[in-house]
Amino acid sequence: MNFRSTAPEAKTIKELSFVAPKEFTLSGGQSLFTSPKRDLGVIKLLFYWPYGTAHQSVPMLARATQTLRLSGNKNLSAEEIQEGFEYWGAAANLDVGLLSSTLVLQIQKQHLEQSLKWLMEQGAEPVFPEEELMVFKQVEVASLLRRMQTPRYWSSRLCFETLYGKDSADTRFANPKDIENLKATDLKNWFEKHLPFSGAKLFASGDFGDDERKAVERLVGTASALETPPALALPQNPEFNSNIRHNMDHAQQVSLYMGKALPRLTIHEMQTASFVNMFLGGFFGSRLMQDLRETRGLTYGIGSGLTPSAHGFTWYISGEMNSQNAEKAAEATRKIMLGLAGNPPVGEELEKARRCASGQLRAGFDGPFSLPAKWQFLMQNNLPESYYATYMDRIWSITSDEISEFADNYLHPDSFTLALAGKLS
Repeated sequence: MNFRSTAPEAKTIKELSFVAPKEFTLSGGQSLFTSPKRDLGVIKLLFYWPYGTAHQSVPMLARATQTLRLSGNKNLSAEEIQEGFEYWGAAANLDVGLLSSTLVLQIQKQHLEQSLKWLMEQGAEPVFPEEELMVFKQVEVASLLRRMQTPRYWSSRLCFETLYGKDSADTRFANPKDIENLKATDLKNWFEKHLPFSGAKLFASGDFGDDERKAVERLVGTASALETPPALALPQNPEFNSNIRHNMDHAQQVSLYMGKALPRLTIHEMQTASFVNMFLGGFFGSRLMQDLRETRGLTYGIGSGLTPSAHGFTWYISGEMNSQNAEKAAEATRKIMLGLAGNPPVGEELEKARRCASGQLRAGFDGPFSLPAKWQFLMQNNLPESYYATYMDRIWSITSDEISEFADNYLHPDSFTLALAGKLS
């Protein structure tokens, strides 16, 4: 038999086995989570602060502060600080999300102490030099203006602003003027209140053992940890508009974006939502992709997902298509959403999604640096460590009737806001 004409046998994964991180409390009160040690010669040390764009008072404040926290202090310039990391063969990467800010220090094991000491010394009291802030503003304004020329930017922005309101924690979209108005004093105040090293939880992965933990204790565990952030204000009942059209004459395509605000879900509901999303648009074999792309040829790509919000999750559907196909794609999407309740997956379609979902879940734990992101998700959503193992069980136990019932409760298209942006014909 010619093996090229035979599809490989799909592997079925029904169990999830992994060693959970160990939690230690440093002398200052900060938590240190350590993944199982791997003999790699490399360590990743992640600092996690529970403050992100949802907590900022003005747009771009959180991003600007975190991006520029290593841009200079009273003694050294940004270039000199960077040269120090390079000397020790280390790299510091900073990021900001809706509910958190992170700093990842990648280190050669033998230089952990020197590299971490350099970070703690140079990143403890940033001054946010005016010249660095000016460059940041120029780059961010130029990037924003480019994005504002794209249909995708406006479909997602208008959808979120309609769902949550323009001034909510979920939708503080920046305009060029907001970026230009940022001041170094605002960044410094945000940093001192929300982003000192004493306020971070730490996650260590890679070649990290007891000796390395003691080094972190000596260098980091000296200051008192900050308090838990206060609860975010609830949205102020934004006006609901289920259909938004934003015409852009210069555009070549149309971007479709549909969204629905979900409350904080129970563990059972979250696991069900994640699995139902697989059928809707969560993988290439989903109903959206198979119908709109493979069967009808209305779009090159369309998908769906669940993304965290300030008070729960946003269920979204997103895709791009030619102008003449936009309305057809929107109507086809509505029919597919309704179809999950009236015609839930059974047989091979259900089994295929089970194999894909279980494979994705298992793959998410592969590699020596995978666990920190998993544990951050648990923290942000107040979930137990058992969440992942019980989700694997849920994948293989959920029934077609349960999928139908969940879709009927949550996936009715009239409960979603639809935004089309681009060249509308």
